[in-house]
Amino acid sequence: MTGPTRTTVATSVPASDTRTTAARLRFRLAVVLAVFAVVPLLVGAVLLALVAPAHARSTAVDAAARDGDAAAVALTARCDAVRASARIAAGEVAAFATRNGGVVTAEAAATFAARAVARRPGSAAAVFDSEARLLGSAGANATRRTAIGIGAQDPMFGPSCAAGRADSTGDGAGLAEISPVLISPAGSTATPKVASVVLWLPLDPASLSALRAQLGTTGELALLPADGQPVVLAGTGPVADLTGLLRSLPSAGAVEGTTEGFGYRLVPAGPGLPYRVLAVDPVGGGGLRILGWLLFALALIALVPVWLVLIRLTRPVAEELTAADGELEAGRAALADSLDRFGEVLAHTHDLNELLGTVTGTALTGTGAAAAAILLVAEEVDPPVPADRRAPADQPAPGSARLGVRSESGLPDPRGEHARAVLPGFAERHFATLKSNSMVFREPHLTELAGAGPVAAIGVGVDALPVETPAERAPGRRRLIGVLVVARGEGGPAFDALQLTRLRALAAQTGTAITNIRRYLEVRRLSMTDTLTGLGNRAQLVSSLSREIAAASRGNGVLTVLMLDIDHFKMVNDTWGHGFGDVVLRDFAGRLLACVREADTVARYGGEEFVVLLRDTDVEGGCRVAERVLDAARSRPFEEAEVSQPVTVSIGVAAYPRDGRSADDVLEAADSALYAAKRDGRNRWRVAEPSHNAPIPSLPG
Repeated sequence: MTGPTRTTVATSVPASDTRTTAARLRFRLAVVLAVFAVVPLLVGAVLLALVAPAHARSTAVDAAARDGDAAAVALTARCDAVRASARIAAGEVAAFATRNGGVVTAEAAATFAARAVARRPGSAAAVFDSEARLLGSAGANATRRTAIGIGAQDPMFGPSCAAGRADSTGDGAGLAEISPVLISPAGSTATPKVASVVLWLPLDPASLSALRAQLGTTGELALLPADGQPVVLAGTGPVADLTGLLRSLPSAGAVEGTTEGFGYRLVPAGPGLPYRVLAVDPVGGGGLRILGWLLFALALIALVPVWLVLIRLTRPVAEELTAADGELEAGRAALADSLDRFGEVLAHTHDLNELLGTVTGTALTGTGAAAAAILLVAEEVDPPVPADRRAPADQPAPGSARLGVRSESGLPDPRGEHARAVLPGFAERHFATLKSNSMVFREPHLTELAGAGPVAAIGVGVDALPVETPAERAPGRRRLIGVLVVARGEGGPAFDALQLTRLRALAAQTGTAITNIRRYLEVRRLSMTDTLTGLGNRAQLVSSLSREIAAASRGNGVLTVLMLDIDHFKMVNDTWGHGFGDVVLRDFAGRLLACVREADTVARYGGEEFVVLLRDTDVEGGCRVAERVLDAARSRPFEEAEVSQPVTVSIGVAAYPRDGRSADDVLEAADSALYAAKRDGRNRWRVAEPSHNAPIPSLPG
């Protein structure tokens, strides 16, 4: 579009007029700078004095919620480790009894108990025969007595952190597991005897303080009984002195709030967590109120000198303002980056890479290896990629030709470094071998590798998802997606039977964990995907828009929303049938994706309505994208078989924060602009007006 021609006329201005104009400009600049420099300071000071306490309370509650949830997740992970260690010890006892005619000696029981304690430092273990008589135990005296007492209880109803049952015989807190042991001599047909292994990991103030340091939290933590009267079983600090808070807590359920100058969060007990977790963070901000009033007084005092300095300003200040604005933007960007990194740290607590790092670390300690590595096929574990954004057919998808997701660990010595360097290549070669005979991938493969010494490799499999063939429905059927390898290092001893048993169990548990991750990702993808077009659905759009608005508000960013509606779509369905209507919707979704960036969000809002969320894009940029979409829609007809139908689209454009401060406001503004486009004749875009909240009559099609 061509704009009007602008003509510049040069005139001669008298010197006196120039000086008057300059003086007037300087005066206006002084007034503007005084207003923009001092008034915001005054307003900020008042807000700081009045809003700071409420913000401090909210911040304390948020911090307590993060601390409590993080501590609950960490304690659940410890419970899983206690349970796994008890099962390993039970397996060792059963294997010994099988070889020894069904008899477990006291010396062997003590050895297995000591091994279990070595795997979980600070714990105690006890081995009992089928008549609940103590055969052997290990651990500190007080801790050992607790473990022995737990072993005397009924395994079905006794303490089990995995089942959410705590030990009620002592005053302290801890994680306990009773693992049964089936004792049957080799070759015997008699009914196996059932013995048991008990593992007890106490949770005292010292261990809770170490957990708090590990999580990087600043508040205090305490453990309360799962239900009933709130009593502190173990705590890290002044939580035990908050008698008023403890009396106000409910007997069950989650609760959070502020009291007595603290923000608190109570996380309920459940499977894997036999205690309620109470997190407490102090409420700050008392000094901020005083600082606010001081700033207010200083702003009033500074009005006179600021006015005098600015009224005499004779040189341009644009460069200085630009520099100051650049520094402010840099500070905001640094803050946003810090928050993003913090969010990534929290998110990685449950992601695949965190899991793989734990697996390789466990493989090192569990098998006495010098190096360990796990490699997975990336396309098997990563979230699915929409069909319209996949690589072309002549280009291999990432991870399809090579194992792409990997994690490695090794001892910090030459032996570990050398083994770690050669394991990934060997793992890829061994994975190719296993694929040719996937029925044997569950058994460890032993070999000698130059630079790595004795090596054991085992396949990692996952449950079929989805189940597609009768073979995959067979019990225990799994599909190979990776390989776990461990190496002793040059000159190291070979792996013994116990270490191979541990490796086999670790590989099976890893496959189960990855299966759960894949199921979670698949369920999440299906809940957020429109099945017809493959785009996100309305729920995914609202979630993404709310998240992007929150991020933009923290960094003074912008974003634009396009709401699109296919013109006269009902006529298309009535004329050519709903089957062709579905073809139009799918084809239009593909054209729409081709008009935006991968970082943008495209969703089917409902029926023939679509919404595009453009990150870091202002209204002008949104209008350019809208024009591209119009061109893409009318560039060629929509076709199927003998049917060819041209279709156009109407678009409404709205932006944050220009047209609203919430997701609902921005969507409402875009919807109003969309109906304005339809009212003006369709096949066009319109930008939301300030009066977009005024009712607009519905238009058909």
